[in-house]
Amino acid sequence: MPMPLIRIALAMLLGLPLLAGPADAADPPALAPLGGILSSGQGFTFASKQNKTRRSLSGIACPSLPKAPGFCLAVFDEGGEARYLTLGKEGLRPDAERVGVLPGTVELDGEGAATDGRFYYVVGSHSAKRGDCASNPGSRHLIRFPIDPATGRGKLAELVDTGALWTLMAGIPGLKKHVGEAMCLGSEPPEDAPHLPGRRGVNIEGLAVKDGRLFVGFRGPAKDGQARILSVDADALFAGGDPRARLFSVAVGAGRAVRDLVAASDGILVLAGPDDDKSNEKRGFTVLRWNAKDGSDNVRPLASLDLRGVKLRGCDEEIKPEAITLLADRPGEPYDAVILSDGLCDGGPLRFAIPR
Repeated sequence: MPMPLIRIALAMLLGLPLLAGPADAADPPALAPLGGILSSGQGFTFASKQNKTRRSLSGIACPSLPKAPGFCLAVFDEGGEARYLTLGKEGLRPDAERVGVLPGTVELDGEGAATDGRFYYVVGSHSAKRGDCASNPGSRHLIRFPIDPATGRGKLAELVDTGALWTLMAGIPGLKKHVGEAMCLGSEPPEDAPHLPGRRGVNIEGLAVKDGRLFVGFRGPAKDGQARILSVDADALFAGGDPRARLFSVAVGAGRAVRDLVAASDGILVLAGPDDDKSNEKRGFTVLRWNAKDGSDNVRPLASLDLRGVKLRGCDEEIKPEAITLLADRPGEPYDAVILSDGLCDGGPLRFAIPR
């Protein structure tokens, strides 16, 4: 029996989950979490679609404030509300406050959150609907609001919402042909509209802020193992000035693209996973470090996520890492990271010691 079949048969015999996806020859060593899914108390509460929304956590931002240690903002790809939480080594504690980053029933499709300690930033996917390529203008928002340093809570009365990112992308070589109405994701026809061609439409999944610049990470377009990251001057973008945009192509591995970004002391950590093509949906997840200044030559793969031993709970469906944050970032030591997943209730936080 061929070796791959032996491994599959052994996994089935022992009741172990199979690998999350095919490994690339250049992938870094596998890294398992430090234990199982961390506690999330009673979980987040929502007025509607309770369990579906709990399983849609897709971004997190933790400002690391001395007076509010561990306080964070989480965003979801359902509805237009965010939630606060307190995060530590043992798990997270949801906060009851409803954080309305968009009014009414708008579907923001929130996919990324970031903070520089002064502001929270939240971004929608800016993408078409996955199933049928229908336009989704409700997702074309980039939002920021200042933080109260004493509590970590945002000052929502001072929230600024801009559509400037959509306009900016439409004029940038390397992105502009992927921006527009009904722009199908990936390179394959969508499941609910097989007559439409894949057009590798823009699909934002990650957000970070460092040294006054926002970094926007894309799940699409992606090609040949290269993902795109757009860097802009944050203040200029919100003020309507010249954001001095730069588009980078970053090597994240075959069939993968950006799933989240987080600023670190020595660059940007990139959580990478399957791109928008269904044929790549079983690709595994990796973490890389990028210097935030140059392209593919300045990316260092750090770890492949070994999720085989994670046991799902009653309200969980599947593990799809979508958000990363750091509990500690000390030079010379591994990053103390928490990775959260779409498909797991309350993000299903998993803690990792990621080598530098």
